[in-house]
Amino acid sequence: MCKLKNVALITLLALAGCTSLAPGYQRPDMPVPNSFSASRNALVESTGMEDTGWRSFFLSPQLKQVIALSLTHNQDLRTASLKVAEAAAQYSLIDAERYPQLNGSSNATYSGGFDSQSTTTHQYSVGMALSFELDFFGRLKNMSEAEQQRFFASQQAQRAVHILVVSNVAQSYMNRSRTEAQLNIANQALLNYQRSYRFIEQRTRVGNSTLLALEQARGQIETARSDIAKRRGELSQANNALQLVVGQYSLPAEPVTSAAQPVSMVTLPANLSSDILLQRPDIVEAERLLMAGNANIGAARAAFFPSISLTGSATGSSTDLSSLFDSASGLWNFIPKISIPIFDGGKNRANLSLAEIRQQMSVVTYEQKIQNAFKQVADALSLRDSIAQRIEAQRRYLNSLQTTLRRANVLYDNGAISYLEILDTERTLFSARQTLTDLKYDQQINEINLFTALGGGWVE
Repeated sequence: MCKLKNVALITLLALAGCTSLAPGYQRPDMPVPNSFSASRNALVESTGMEDTGWRSFFLSPQLKQVIALSLTHNQDLRTASLKVAEAAAQYSLIDAERYPQLNGSSNATYSGGFDSQSTTTHQYSVGMALSFELDFFGRLKNMSEAEQQRFFASQQAQRAVHILVVSNVAQSYMNRSRTEAQLNIANQALLNYQRSYRFIEQRTRVGNSTLLALEQARGQIETARSDIAKRRGELSQANNALQLVVGQYSLPAEPVTSAAQPVSMVTLPANLSSDILLQRPDIVEAERLLMAGNANIGAARAAFFPSISLTGSATGSSTDLSSLFDSASGLWNFIPKISIPIFDGGKNRANLSLAEIRQQMSVVTYEQKIQNAFKQVADALSLRDSIAQRIEAQRRYLNSLQTTLRRANVLYDNGAISYLEILDTERTLFSARQTLTDLKYDQQINEINLFTALGGGWVE
Protein backbone atom coordinates (compact mmCIF):
# COMPACT_ATOMS: atom_id res chain seq x y z
CA MET A 1 0.00 0.00 0.00
CA CYS A 2 2.83 2.34 0.88
CA LYS A 3 4.46 1.67 -2.51
CA LEU A 4 1.21 2.55 -4.30
CA LYS A 5 1.07 5.88 -2.47
CA ASN A 6 4.66 6.63 -3.47
CA VAL A 7 3.92 5.82 -7.10
CA ALA A 8 0.85 8.05 -7.02
CA LEU A 9 2.84 10.93 -5.54
CA ILE A 10 5.61 10.57 -8.14
CA THR A 11 2.99 10.54 -10.89
CA LEU A 12 1.46 13.76 -9.58
CA LEU A 13 4.86 15.42 -9.49
CA ALA A 14 5.56 14.31 -13.05
CA LEU A 15 2.24 15.62 -14.31
CA ALA A 16 2.68 18.97 -12.61
CA GLY A 17 3.40 21.67 -15.17
CA CYS A 18 2.68 19.48 -18.21
CA THR A 19 -0.15 21.76 -19.40
CA SER A 20 0.39 25.28 -20.73
CA LEU A 21 -2.40 27.70 -21.58
CA ALA A 22 -0.08 30.17 -23.32
CA PRO A 23 -0.97 30.94 -26.96
CA GLY A 24 1.29 29.33 -29.55
CA TYR A 25 4.04 31.72 -30.61
CA GLN A 26 4.17 32.82 -34.22
CA ARG A 27 6.61 35.47 -35.39
CA PRO A 28 4.74 38.49 -36.82
CA ASP A 29 5.11 39.18 -40.53
CA MET A 30 7.75 41.67 -41.57
CA PRO A 31 6.05 45.09 -41.82
CA VAL A 32 8.59 46.25 -44.44
CA PRO A 33 9.43 45.36 -48.07
CA ASN A 34 11.16 42.03 -48.69
CA SER A 35 14.37 43.63 -49.91
CA PHE A 36 16.27 46.91 -50.03
CA SER A 37 16.78 48.83 -53.26
CA ALA A 38 20.52 48.35 -53.11
CA SER A 39 21.36 47.31 -56.68
CA ARG A 40 22.40 50.84 -57.62
CA ASN A 41 25.17 50.66 -55.02
CA ALA A 42 27.10 48.03 -57.04
CA LEU A 43 27.53 45.93 -53.92
CA VAL A 44 29.17 42.53 -53.97
CA GLU A 45 28.31 39.25 -52.26
CA SER A 46 29.60 38.78 -48.74
CA THR A 47 29.02 36.74 -45.60
CA GLY A 48 26.46 37.71 -42.97
CA MET A 49 27.09 40.86 -41.01
CA GLU A 50 26.45 39.00 -37.76
CA ASP A 51 29.80 37.23 -38.27
CA THR A 52 31.70 40.49 -38.75
CA GLY A 53 33.37 41.92 -35.68
CA TRP A 54 34.41 45.51 -35.16
CA ARG A 55 38.10 44.54 -35.14
CA SER A 56 37.90 43.51 -38.81
CA PHE A 57 35.71 46.46 -39.82
CA PHE A 58 37.83 49.24 -38.31
CA LEU A 59 41.30 49.44 -39.83
CA SER A 60 43.02 52.13 -37.78
CA PRO A 61 45.17 50.60 -34.99
CA GLN A 62 44.67 53.67 -32.81
CA LEU A 63 40.89 53.52 -33.27
CA LYS A 64 40.86 49.82 -32.35
CA GLN A 65 42.80 50.64 -29.21
CA VAL A 66 40.34 53.36 -28.22
CA ILE A 67 37.34 51.06 -28.81
CA ALA A 68 38.95 48.32 -26.73
CA LEU A 69 39.39 50.82 -23.89
CA SER A 70 35.74 51.83 -24.10
CA LEU A 71 34.56 48.22 -23.84
CA THR A 72 36.38 48.04 -20.52
CA HIS A 73 35.55 51.43 -19.04
CA ASN A 74 32.27 52.59 -20.60
CA GLN A 75 29.60 53.08 -17.93
CA ASP A 76 26.66 52.18 -20.19
CA LEU A 77 28.20 48.77 -20.88
CA ARG A 78 28.76 48.18 -17.18
CA THR A 79 25.12 49.04 -16.50
CA ALA A 80 23.96 46.67 -19.25
CA SER A 81 26.06 43.84 -17.77
CA LEU A 82 24.51 44.43 -14.35
CA LYS A 83 21.03 44.35 -15.88
CA VAL A 84 21.80 40.93 -17.36
CA ALA A 85 22.90 39.70 -13.93
CA GLU A 86 19.75 41.21 -12.42
CA ALA A 87 17.53 39.45 -14.98
CA ALA A 88 19.30 36.14 -14.31
CA ALA A 89 18.71 36.47 -10.57
CA GLN A 90 15.05 37.38 -11.13
CA TYR A 91 14.58 34.34 -13.37
CA SER A 92 16.16 32.05 -10.75
CA LEU A 93 13.88 33.55 -8.10
CA ILE A 94 10.68 32.93 -10.09
CA ASP A 95 11.75 29.52 -11.37
CA ALA A 96 12.42 28.31 -7.82
CA GLU A 97 8.65 28.48 -7.15
CA ARG A 98 8.15 25.46 -9.44
CA TYR A 99 10.01 23.11 -7.11
CA PRO A 100 9.20 21.71 -3.65
CA GLN A 101 10.09 23.96 -0.74
CA LEU A 102 11.57 22.07 2.23
CA ASN A 103 12.38 23.85 5.49
CA GLY A 104 13.75 22.59 8.78
CA SER A 105 13.34 24.04 12.25
CA SER A 106 14.40 23.35 15.82
CA ASN A 107 13.85 24.98 19.16
CA ALA A 108 14.36 24.45 22.86
CA THR A 109 12.07 25.70 25.65
CA TYR A 110 13.13 26.17 29.26
CA SER A 111 10.52 26.97 31.93
CA GLY A 112 10.33 27.18 35.73
CA GLY A 113 9.09 29.22 38.70
CA PHE A 114 10.68 32.06 40.68
CA ASP A 115 10.61 30.30 44.06
CA SER A 116 13.48 28.15 45.21
CA GLN A 117 11.35 24.99 45.32
CA SER A 118 10.44 24.99 41.61
CA THR A 119 12.35 22.99 39.07
CA THR A 120 13.32 23.85 35.53
CA THR A 121 11.74 21.82 32.75
CA HIS A 122 13.15 21.32 29.29
CA GLN A 123 11.29 20.81 26.03
CA TYR A 124 13.10 20.15 22.72
CA SER A 125 11.56 19.91 19.29
CA VAL A 126 12.67 19.50 15.67
CA GLY A 127 10.65 19.55 12.51
CA MET A 128 10.60 19.64 8.72
CA ALA A 129 7.94 21.26 6.54
CA LEU A 130 7.27 20.55 2.85
CA SER A 131 5.20 22.65 0.47
CA PHE A 132 4.66 22.14 -3.24
CA GLU A 133 2.17 23.42 -5.82
CA LEU A 134 1.11 20.95 -8.51
CA ASP A 135 1.29 23.15 -11.60
CA PHE A 136 -1.30 21.27 -13.68
CA PHE A 137 -2.29 24.34 -15.71
CA GLY A 138 1.18 25.82 -16.18
CA ARG A 139 0.83 28.98 -14.11
CA LEU A 140 4.26 28.67 -12.51
CA LYS A 141 5.77 27.28 -15.69
CA ASN A 142 4.58 30.28 -17.73
CA MET A 143 5.73 32.74 -15.08
CA SER A 144 9.16 31.10 -15.22
CA GLU A 145 9.10 31.13 -19.04
CA ALA A 146 8.29 34.85 -19.07
CA GLU A 147 11.23 35.64 -16.80
CA GLN A 148 13.52 33.44 -18.86
CA GLN A 149 12.57 35.32 -22.02
CA ARG A 150 13.22 38.62 -20.23
CA PHE A 151 16.63 37.30 -19.27
CA PHE A 152 17.35 36.43 -22.92
CA ALA A 153 16.08 39.90 -23.88
CA SER A 154 18.52 41.50 -21.41
CA GLN A 155 21.38 39.64 -23.08
CA GLN A 156 20.35 41.05 -26.45
CA ALA A 157 20.02 44.50 -24.90
CA GLN A 158 23.61 44.18 -23.69
CA ARG A 159 24.72 43.33 -27.22
CA ALA A 160 22.79 46.31 -28.58
CA VAL A 161 24.55 48.58 -26.07
CA HIS A 162 27.86 47.02 -27.16
CA ILE A 163 27.16 47.95 -30.79
CA LEU A 164 26.02 51.43 -29.82
CA VAL A 165 29.14 52.04 -27.72
CA VAL A 166 31.43 50.88 -30.54
CA SER A 167 29.58 53.12 -33.00
CA ASN A 168 29.57 56.16 -30.71
CA VAL A 169 33.26 55.78 -29.88
CA ALA A 170 34.20 55.40 -33.54
CA GLN A 171 32.15 58.44 -34.55
CA SER A 172 33.55 60.55 -31.70
CA TYR A 173 37.08 59.46 -32.60
CA MET A 174 36.56 60.37 -36.25
CA ASN A 175 35.02 63.68 -35.29
CA ARG A 176 38.19 64.45 -33.33
CA SER A 177 40.30 63.39 -36.32
CA ARG A 178 38.24 65.57 -38.64
CA THR A 179 38.62 68.56 -36.32
CA GLU A 180 42.39 67.97 -36.24
CA ALA A 181 42.43 67.88 -40.04
CA GLN A 182 40.41 71.11 -40.21
CA LEU A 183 42.87 72.73 -37.81
CA ASN A 184 45.80 71.59 -39.96
CA ILE A 185 44.14 73.07 -43.06
CA ALA A 186 43.62 76.34 -41.21
CA ASN A 187 47.27 76.39 -40.08
CA GLN A 188 48.43 75.71 -43.63
CA ALA A 189 46.19 78.48 -44.93
CA LEU A 190 47.67 80.88 -42.38
CA LEU A 191 51.19 80.06 -43.60
CA ASN A 192 50.11 80.68 -47.19
CA TYR A 193 48.48 83.98 -46.26
CA GLN A 194 51.61 85.08 -44.38
CA ARG A 195 53.79 84.27 -47.39
CA SER A 196 51.39 86.25 -49.59
CA TYR A 197 51.53 89.17 -47.18
CA ARG A 198 55.33 89.25 -47.25
CA PHE A 199 55.24 89.09 -51.04
CA ILE A 200 52.75 91.96 -51.28
CA GLU A 201 54.76 93.92 -48.75
CA GLN A 202 57.88 93.67 -50.92
CA ARG A 203 55.95 94.71 -54.02
CA THR A 204 54.44 97.65 -52.16
CA ARG A 205 57.88 98.89 -51.13
CA VAL A 206 59.07 99.03 -54.71
CA GLY A 207 55.79 100.53 -55.93
CA ASN A 208 54.44 97.47 -57.75
CA SER A 209 51.47 97.08 -55.40
CA THR A 210 49.16 99.23 -53.32
CA LEU A 211 48.49 99.70 -49.62
CA LEU A 212 44.95 98.48 -50.27
CA ALA A 213 46.27 95.11 -51.42
CA LEU A 214 48.57 94.99 -48.39
CA GLU A 215 45.66 95.60 -45.99
CA GLN A 216 43.59 93.00 -47.79
CA ALA A 217 46.39 90.49 -47.29
CA ARG A 218 46.61 91.46 -43.61
CA GLY A 219 42.86 90.94 -43.21
CA GLN A 220 43.18 87.46 -44.69
CA ILE A 221 45.78 86.59 -42.05
CA GLU A 222 43.51 87.73 -39.21
CA THR A 223 40.60 85.76 -40.66
CA ALA A 224 42.77 82.63 -40.69
CA ARG A 225 43.85 83.22 -37.08
CA SER A 226 40.22 83.56 -36.04
CA ASP A 227 39.40 80.27 -37.77
CA ILE A 228 42.34 78.57 -36.05
CA ALA A 229 41.10 79.70 -32.62
CA LYS A 230 37.66 78.36 -33.47
CA ARG A 231 39.07 74.98 -34.60
CA ARG A 232 41.15 74.67 -31.44
CA GLY A 233 38.04 75.12 -29.32
CA GLU A 234 36.18 72.51 -31.39
CA LEU A 235 39.10 70.11 -31.04
CA SER A 236 39.07 70.48 -27.26
CA GLN A 237 35.33 69.78 -27.17
CA ALA A 238 35.70 66.78 -29.49
CA ASN A 239 38.40 65.35 -27.27
CA ASN A 240 36.22 65.83 -24.17
CA ALA A 241 33.30 64.06 -25.87
CA LEU A 242 35.55 61.13 -26.83
CA GLN A 243 36.89 60.83 -23.29
CA LEU A 244 33.35 60.74 -21.92
CA VAL A 245 32.10 57.97 -24.19
CA VAL A 246 35.26 55.90 -23.67
CA GLY A 247 35.34 56.42 -19.92
CA GLN A 248 39.09 57.09 -19.98
CA TYR A 249 41.06 60.33 -19.98
CA SER A 250 44.32 59.12 -21.50
CA LEU A 251 43.72 58.26 -25.13
CA PRO A 252 45.99 57.58 -28.10
CA ALA A 253 45.87 60.12 -30.93
CA GLU A 254 45.68 59.35 -34.64
CA PRO A 255 49.02 60.24 -36.30
CA VAL A 256 48.68 63.42 -38.34
CA THR A 257 50.64 61.84 -41.20
CA SER A 258 48.46 58.69 -41.26
CA ALA A 259 46.75 58.19 -44.61
CA ALA A 260 45.22 54.80 -43.79
CA GLN A 261 41.49 54.35 -44.35
CA PRO A 262 39.95 54.20 -40.85
CA VAL A 263 37.04 51.91 -41.82
CA SER A 264 36.46 49.23 -44.44
CA MET A 265 33.60 49.52 -46.89
CA VAL A 266 30.56 47.39 -46.10
CA THR A 267 29.98 44.82 -48.86
CA LEU A 268 26.52 43.35 -49.37
CA PRO A 269 24.61 41.36 -51.98
CA ALA A 270 23.03 43.42 -54.76
CA ASN A 271 19.53 42.23 -53.81
CA LEU A 272 19.69 42.52 -50.03
CA SER A 273 16.83 40.80 -48.17
CA SER A 274 15.24 42.68 -45.29
CA ASP A 275 15.40 39.43 -43.27
CA ILE A 276 18.95 40.48 -42.39
CA LEU A 277 17.36 42.86 -39.88
CA LEU A 278 16.18 39.92 -37.77
CA GLN A 279 19.75 39.40 -36.55
CA ARG A 280 19.91 42.85 -34.94
CA PRO A 281 20.12 42.53 -31.14
CA ASP A 282 17.44 45.17 -30.50
CA ILE A 283 14.99 43.30 -32.74
CA VAL A 284 15.84 39.95 -31.15
CA GLU A 285 15.30 41.64 -27.78
CA ALA A 286 11.85 42.84 -28.86
CA GLU A 287 10.97 39.34 -30.05
CA ARG A 288 12.04 37.83 -26.72
CA LEU A 289 9.80 40.31 -24.91
CA LEU A 290 7.01 39.30 -27.27
CA MET A 291 7.52 35.66 -26.22
CA ALA A 292 7.47 36.76 -22.59
CA GLY A 293 4.11 38.43 -23.25
CA ASN A 294 2.73 35.14 -24.58
CA ALA A 295 3.88 33.36 -21.42
CA ASN A 296 2.23 36.04 -19.27
CA ILE A 297 -1.06 35.35 -21.04
CA GLY A 298 -0.68 31.64 -20.18
CA ALA A 299 -0.10 32.47 -16.52
CA ALA A 300 -3.13 34.78 -16.48
CA ARG A 301 -5.32 32.10 -18.05
CA ALA A 302 -4.17 29.52 -15.52
CA ALA A 303 -5.48 31.74 -12.72
CA PHE A 304 -9.04 30.83 -13.79
CA PHE A 305 -8.45 27.17 -12.93
CA PRO A 306 -8.09 25.41 -9.57
CA SER A 307 -4.69 25.33 -7.92
CA ILE A 308 -3.56 22.24 -6.02
CA SER A 309 -0.91 22.47 -3.34
CA LEU A 310 0.56 19.87 -1.02
CA THR A 311 1.84 20.69 2.44
CA GLY A 312 3.21 18.35 5.02
CA SER A 313 5.32 18.36 8.11
CA ALA A 314 7.09 16.00 10.48
CA THR A 315 7.93 17.06 14.04
CA GLY A 316 9.42 15.49 17.09
CA SER A 317 9.43 16.79 20.66
CA SER A 318 10.82 15.50 23.92
CA THR A 319 12.06 16.66 27.28
CA ASP A 320 15.20 14.62 26.74
CA LEU A 321 17.58 15.22 23.85
CA SER A 322 18.49 11.52 23.72
CA SER A 323 14.91 10.52 22.87
CA LEU A 324 14.14 13.46 20.59
CA PHE A 325 14.34 11.39 17.42
CA ASP A 326 12.43 8.33 18.73
CA SER A 327 9.37 7.43 16.70
CA ALA A 328 7.22 7.60 19.80
CA SER A 329 7.91 11.32 20.14
CA GLY A 330 7.18 12.20 16.54
CA LEU A 331 4.12 13.48 14.68
CA TRP A 332 3.44 13.98 10.98
CA ASN A 333 0.72 15.53 8.85
CA PHE A 334 -0.05 15.72 5.12
CA ILE A 335 -2.53 18.33 3.82
CA PRO A 336 -3.59 18.39 0.15
CA LYS A 337 -5.29 21.69 -0.67
CA ILE A 338 -7.42 22.66 -3.66
CA SER A 339 -8.20 26.35 -4.23
CA ILE A 340 -11.01 27.06 -6.71
CA PRO A 341 -11.60 30.65 -7.91
CA ILE A 342 -15.31 31.44 -7.58
CA PHE A 343 -15.65 35.21 -7.29
CA ASP A 344 -12.83 37.73 -7.29
CA GLY A 345 -14.58 40.89 -8.44
CA GLY A 346 -13.19 40.54 -11.98
CA LYS A 347 -9.56 40.49 -10.88
CA ASN A 348 -8.56 37.46 -12.98
CA ARG A 349 -10.42 38.78 -16.04
CA ALA A 350 -8.73 42.17 -15.71
CA ASN A 351 -5.34 40.51 -15.25
CA LEU A 352 -5.85 38.49 -18.43
CA SER A 353 -6.95 41.57 -20.35
CA LEU A 354 -3.87 43.42 -19.11
CA ALA A 355 -1.60 40.57 -20.25
CA GLU A 356 -3.24 40.49 -23.69
CA ILE A 357 -2.98 44.27 -24.13
CA ARG A 358 0.69 44.24 -23.14
CA GLN A 359 1.32 41.40 -25.59
CA GLN A 360 -0.31 43.46 -28.36
CA MET A 361 1.86 46.43 -27.38
CA SER A 362 4.90 44.15 -27.64
CA VAL A 363 3.87 43.27 -31.20
CA VAL A 364 3.61 46.98 -32.07
CA THR A 365 7.02 47.65 -30.51
CA TYR A 366 8.52 44.73 -32.44
CA GLU A 367 7.14 46.02 -35.74
CA GLN A 368 8.26 49.58 -34.99
CA LYS A 369 11.81 48.42 -34.32
CA ILE A 370 11.88 46.58 -37.63
CA GLN A 371 10.57 49.62 -39.49
CA ASN A 372 13.13 51.90 -37.83
CA ALA A 373 15.91 49.45 -38.63
CA PHE A 374 14.76 49.24 -42.26
CA LYS A 375 14.84 53.04 -42.50
CA GLN A 376 18.35 53.20 -41.02
CA VAL A 377 19.70 50.70 -43.56
CA ALA A 378 17.81 52.29 -46.46
CA ASP A 379 19.09 55.76 -45.51
CA ALA A 380 22.69 54.57 -45.31
CA LEU A 381 22.42 52.80 -48.67
CA SER A 382 20.87 55.82 -50.37
CA LEU A 383 23.54 58.15 -48.97
CA ARG A 384 26.42 55.92 -50.04
CA ASP A 385 26.31 56.79 -53.74
CA SER A 386 25.36 60.40 -53.08
CA ILE A 387 28.35 61.04 -50.82
CA ALA A 388 30.76 59.24 -53.16
CA GLN A 389 29.61 61.37 -56.10
CA ARG A 390 29.91 64.57 -54.06
CA ILE A 391 33.45 63.65 -53.00
CA GLU A 392 34.53 63.10 -56.61
CA ALA A 393 32.91 66.35 -57.70
CA GLN A 394 34.54 68.22 -54.82
CA ARG A 395 37.96 66.82 -55.75
CA ARG A 396 37.53 67.99 -59.32
CA TYR A 397 36.41 71.38 -58.07
CA LEU A 398 39.44 71.59 -55.78
CA ASN A 399 41.78 70.77 -58.67
CA SER A 400 40.09 73.45 -60.75
CA LEU A 401 40.54 76.03 -57.97
CA GLN A 402 44.24 75.19 -57.63
CA THR A 403 44.69 75.71 -61.36
CA THR A 404 42.73 78.96 -61.15
CA LEU A 405 44.93 80.22 -58.32
CA ARG A 406 48.14 79.50 -60.23
CA ARG A 407 46.86 81.37 -63.28
CA ALA A 408 45.57 84.24 -61.15
CA ASN A 409 49.02 84.70 -59.62
CA VAL A 410 50.54 84.94 -63.12
CA LEU A 411 47.93 87.47 -64.18
CA TYR A 412 48.50 89.50 -61.03
CA ASP A 413 52.26 89.55 -61.62
CA ASN A 414 51.56 90.95 -65.07
CA GLY A 415 49.14 93.55 -63.66
CA ALA A 416 46.12 92.08 -65.43
CA ILE A 417 44.00 91.61 -62.25
CA SER A 418 43.84 93.04 -58.75
CA TYR A 419 45.00 91.22 -55.64
CA LEU A 420 41.39 91.07 -54.45
CA GLU A 421 40.70 88.39 -57.05
CA ILE A 422 43.59 86.31 -55.72
CA LEU A 423 42.21 86.67 -52.19
CA ASP A 424 38.78 85.51 -53.32
CA THR A 425 40.32 82.46 -54.99
CA GLU A 426 42.36 81.61 -51.91
CA ARG A 427 39.30 81.89 -49.66
CA THR A 428 37.32 79.66 -51.99
CA LEU A 429 40.17 77.16 -52.12
CA PHE A 430 40.39 77.10 -48.32
CA SER A 431 36.63 76.53 -48.01
CA ALA A 432 36.76 73.77 -50.65
CA ARG A 433 39.43 71.90 -48.69
CA GLN A 434 37.32 72.14 -45.53
CA THR A 435 34.28 70.85 -47.43
CA LEU A 436 36.21 67.88 -48.82
CA THR A 437 37.34 66.97 -45.31
CA ASP A 438 33.73 67.12 -44.10
CA LEU A 439 32.54 64.94 -46.97
CA LYS A 440 35.14 62.28 -46.22
CA TYR A 441 34.02 62.35 -42.60
CA ASP A 442 30.38 61.97 -43.67
CA GLN A 443 31.34 58.98 -45.82
CA GLN A 444 33.06 57.24 -42.90
CA ILE A 445 30.16 57.94 -40.54
CA ASN A 446 27.70 56.60 -43.10
CA GLU A 447 29.65 53.35 -43.39
CA ILE A 448 29.62 53.00 -39.60
CA ASN A 449 25.88 53.65 -39.55
CA LEU A 450 25.31 51.00 -42.22
CA PHE A 451 27.54 48.51 -40.40
CA THR A 452 25.71 48.98 -37.09
CA ALA A 453 22.25 49.14 -38.68
CA LEU A 454 22.82 45.67 -40.09
CA GLY A 455 23.66 44.29 -36.65
CA GLY A 456 27.43 44.05 -37.05
CA GLY A 457 30.03 45.04 -34.52
CA TRP A 458 29.40 43.04 -31.37
CA VAL A 459 31.31 39.88 -32.34
CA GLU A 460 34.81 40.06 -30.89
